[in-house]
Amino acid sequence: MAIELGKVNVTDLAVNDYKVIGIGIDRSSNSNGIFSVNFTTLSQTRDNLKNLIMTRKGERVMYPEFGCDIWSLLFEPIITGEIDDKIEASIIRAVDIWIPYINIDEIIFDYDDEDIDKHQINLEIRFSLKSNENLSETTNVSIKQ
Repeated sequence: MAIELGKVNVTDLAVNDYKVIGIGIDRSSNSNGIFSVNFTTLSQTRDNLKNLIMTRKGERVMYPEFGCDIWSLLFEPIITGEIDDKIEASIIRAVDIWIPYINIDEIIFDYDDEDIDKHQINLEIRFSLKSNENLSETTNVSIKQ
């Protein structure tokens, strides 16, 4: 996590390419390394959020409560509106426990009848940092069995 000075994350004041905040996911390294890395709190938070949502509860050794309940919701009857509320509540509950330094500003659901038959839902999640709500970003997550 970045060092905070008041309400501004010091490492986010300017783009840098020397102070690594953490490891990225779903990307390859752009500097011939094994892992992609993040240099800002916002980009690391995006990857942390995606990792939290994509992890099933019970999947992490020694952290059986880490993760999100979305996976168990996919095989419930998908009724437009109801499933949206359940998924949103699941994400917010997980974020409140594991990533309490962010706000979930908006969750946009993208699925149709074909997606429902395949038990998959695509999400676009807009979030911001509690320490500086002007810093916000969007991430896309595709949940499918």
